[in-house]
Amino acid sequence: MSVSLSRPKTAAYLLFVVLQLLISGCQESPPEEAIRAALSELEEAVEAGDTGTIMDRLSGSAVIHRGQAMDRKTLQRTLMGLFFRYPKRQITLAGIRIELSPDGRTARARFTALVWGGRNVLPDKADSYQVDSHWVLESDWKIESLESERVYD
Repeated sequence: MSVSLSRPKTAAYLLFVVLQLLISGCQESPPEEAIRAALSELEEAVEAGDTGTIMDRLSGSAVIHRGQAMDRKTLQRTLMGLFFRYPKRQITLAGIRIELSPDGRTARARFTALVWGGRNVLPDKADSYQVDSHWVLESDWKIESLESERVYD
């Protein structure tokens, strides 16, 4: 027994198959997904005041530039001070753009970070930063360097 499809049904079926292939082609590669997941983890860690998770996402030789270069220890102290000063804080990363190196071992992620914080529900301070981060694949994706500039000075 053979089943024949009418021309409109065949065309609709083929269009459906082509759309599925196009949509699946738009999905991010596994390294990009992993970096986005790491950025999401960092957002949650900042909001929770979890310096351990943040420090775990840095490579051993990571350098953070925020006006001046900071090593791991300086960054950890700075974060602890900010978390104490602003117990209620939020961060949103927008416009994330990830570029992978041809070998797939390094990547660059650029985005805008919107941050605000305070002692109560309403923020005492809010700011936005353009962030340029360089990542390296060790056992997991780690930040090798990060530069941030205030969007508005």
